[in-house]
Amino acid sequence: MRERMGECTPGERKVARALLAAYPVAGFETVASLAEIAGVSGATVVRFTTKLGYQGFPDFQRALRDEFEHRSASPMALYERTSRSRRAATPDDLAALGEGPAEDIRATFAGIPAHDFDTTIAALSQEKRRIWITGGRYSNFLAEYLGASLQQLRPAVQMVPSMASVRGAALADFGPKDLLIAFDFRRYELATRDLVRFAKSRKAFVVLITDKWVSPCASDADTVLTSVAAERGPFDSVVPVMALVEAVFEGLVEKIGSPARERMARIEETVQELDLL
Repeated sequence: MRERMGECTPGERKVARALLAAYPVAGFETVASLAEIAGVSGATVVRFTTKLGYQGFPDFQRALRDEFEHRSASPMALYERTSRSRRAATPDDLAALGEGPAEDIRATFAGIPAHDFDTTIAALSQEKRRIWITGGRYSNFLAEYLGASLQQLRPAVQMVPSMASVRGAALADFGPKDLLIAFDFRRYELATRDLVRFAKSRKAFVVLITDKWVSPCASDADTVLTSVAAERGPFDSVVPVMALVEAVFEGLVEKIGSPARERMARIEETVQELDLL
């Protein structure tokens, strides 16, 4: 829907926004109900789904149900679903095991809108912004990795505190000069959704890093960066997400330029002065 938005008529864009605002629940409404929510005719709803490549609204809903099943899949469900195609590694085919992750990386970067990536880099490079980063059960270590990397390039980068009282104090002054990077992957977390909504209510800039099924937080995000990982076992691969995180870092190094290099030099001097290494 996001990719095809530019091809839509004004009425069809209203349908897309109505779906994204309450995704995926809105997609299970009847044609008449969704049309009323979007403020368009039923025919416009049907035209929108055919423009996306579906044969009609029932076909769109079937695809949505299938996607919803994948979005909420547990590790055990993934294990059972992929068990037939899974193969054990042997010394003879270790190189072949790298083909899947490599394809995931190619698919990830092929699917990221250049506008979203460039806008993210531009927002992160603005030193006046305070950057906050949050992750979830699956993704917190990725969030911390990005945070540690960005701290090398610019000031005012920190993780959203996990302790309730500290989090409340830290976020009390959230405003337009704040930027929140939220990692949210399938089996999406309500706490992350609430935090993103809070950030938007305070007019903060929100960057969402998610998977190909897209977190519900997308409706409140200013930019969305999605990673693509094929199902090969009980856990989704972090390889494409890590590649995406490193691409953000590299893009920011180039965007900030000499101030980033100067900051890294000061950090190294501080490390040596304090004998930290």
